[in-house]
Amino acid sequence: MRRVVAFILVATAAVAPGRQKAAQAAELTDVASSFDDGNTFDFRLRARYDHTEKRAQIKRELELPGESTLGLFKDLAYSQHRDTLALRTEIGLYHDLMIYAELPIILSQQEEYGFDQSAGGSCAFPPQANPNCVNASNSTTIADGIAPAGGYDAQHNGVALGGAQVFRGALRGAQGGSGADAFDTFNLGLTWAPLSQARDDTKPTWTISFESQISIGNIMKFDRAAPEANHGVSEGVHRLLFSTALSRRYRYFEPYWSLWYLLPIARSDSLFVDYGRAQKTKNPQMQAGTVFGVEFIPIDRPAKQYRFTIDLRGRIEGRFNGRGYSEAWELLAGSSALSCNPNFNPACDPSATKNPYQNAPFTGITTIENYATLGADLGLTGQIGPHVRLRTGLLYSHDQSHFITGDDIGTPMNQTNRVSQPGEFNPAYRPIVDQVGRRYKVDNVNVYDFYLWAQMMF
Repeated sequence: MRRVVAFILVATAAVAPGRQKAAQAAELTDVASSFDDGNTFDFRLRARYDHTEKRAQIKRELELPGESTLGLFKDLAYSQHRDTLALRTEIGLYHDLMIYAELPIILSQQEEYGFDQSAGGSCAFPPQANPNCVNASNSTTIADGIAPAGGYDAQHNGVALGGAQVFRGALRGAQGGSGADAFDTFNLGLTWAPLSQARDDTKPTWTISFESQISIGNIMKFDRAAPEANHGVSEGVHRLLFSTALSRRYRYFEPYWSLWYLLPIARSDSLFVDYGRAQKTKNPQMQAGTVFGVEFIPIDRPAKQYRFTIDLRGRIEGRFNGRGYSEAWELLAGSSALSCNPNFNPACDPSATKNPYQNAPFTGITTIENYATLGADLGLTGQIGPHVRLRTGLLYSHDQSHFITGDDIGTPMNQTNRVSQPGEFNPAYRPIVDQVGRRYKVDNVNVYDFYLWAQMMF
């Protein structure tokens, strides 16, 4: 995933009593506002389409014979595509106070993995000297039995793929399944603007917003024993989003800045299972970030309500250490090499201890390291009269390199301060991917998003 469809930050664009209508606020700080002179009731409908492409390298940490340091080597190339249609309603409750609801519909989502052959025509493979590309002969994922040498196609009952392809995930969302397979969350939010430049042009616009993202869809799972059994897209996580924003119009441009924080709360039926005291990291990753930018307004005709803007935006986001669906989750899920094996993890011995991971396939959920995301966006908005607004844009994000496996071995509960007894081992720990020297890391993570939305205003 995955990018954060994260925050809605709003403010007022209402008409102040006894004054000429002020210039409309920037897109990031625009809000429906009711019971103003000339605007008794403000109601809006919006439909937005997003096409998202994600690309990354999945590398593997290895300890070389005779070396005292760890090396990081190419292994897999990752790609994901996703198509989303989001339906949104905004209602002005009073002056500078808005309630809104949004339902994202995941039309299609799919992940694919191939051998990293990014060097193209310059690729060298074993037994050539200094190999710089990967195939079945030098892939550690294949060597460890995490994926079969011939590949695995989840859309055709696990048949081999051949060539440079390693794994094709299930087709998810409305195209692959039906009903709740197309949904992740239903979003409901409230925004208030304590200050509004539209009402007092000596002040900036300041907004405070709260949004609840309620998980409603089928939980996203994968089991190689039944590859067609699940087409869900929901992570099974409710999210609480808190945000605030400032903006101020200066004739032909309007700079803005915002902050947001997202608190995840796992559903009881999600894959975020609490395995007890021995597991140190249990919860989904928390997130926070800032958005800053400027909106240029070359055309603004308030009397006719015609307007064209160019929006340039930057983003800095942080995800904190926690468990989650990484870029490798579907590849790892259900792999026999990651089964709960007492030979490698005593917590998997049913005669010594009991936990939900026993006799169950690996879920693919792993502990993910802290990392930052940098983003840049370009948006174009056109308002055509009082009732129609259109917007299109391109979003780009780049994730900092980070480990996507590396769960802790467990929690010592004895005087030696060393994990030794079955009840002290973390049931989610898999040394084949979590032990230092075996961990997976993602690098060169780039996300590209094209969007288009249309809004009707009444």
